[in-house]
This record gives sequence, structure tokens and C-alpha cells, in this order.
Amino acid sequence: MNKRQIIASLNNIANSLDNSGFFKEATSITNLMKRLAKNYDDDSIDEEVCPRCKSPDIETDKNGNPTECNNCRWPLEEDEDRDTEEPR
Repeated sequence: MNKRQIIASLNNIANSLDNSGFFKEATSITNLMKRLAKNYDDDSIDEEVCPRCKSPDIETDKNGNPTECNNCRWPLEEDEDRDTEEPR
């Protein structure tokens, strides 16, 4: 789970607490979110990288999982190689 996902989860928890009347607890979590966001760095180690070339220049799905690398074109080139292999 990367920082972006953690902050989003904390936001959902803070909103639930706020809606349930736990304002002090919601404020504490909101303050934690602010500290995390303030220290957030787009090039942080928590960011997803390509499994093949380790490049951070990747496309991700809505959950932050890598789907395509803009550097080595993973997994497209990998899948294309499989399509051209001879059957055993």
C-alpha cells in the first residue's frame, strides 16, 4: 500500500468517525493525514515501479497497481513474445 492509498483510507476513516459524532478522533486522523500529505513526495519509495525495468514511469489501475510501463512497455511486449512462441 503506498502513501496515496494510506491517505485515502485515513480520509474514509476520518469521514466515518465524523459522521458518527467522534469529532475529536476524526480531527486527530485528519491531522495525521495532513502530516503525511505534507511529507508526500511523488518520487517516494512507496510509489509503484515497473516489475521488469523498475522504472517509476508506469500507468496504474485505480488501486495503484502497475498495469503498463511507459519505459519498457511491460506487459505488452512480454505478452507479444508469448503470442509468437511456438507451441510445445
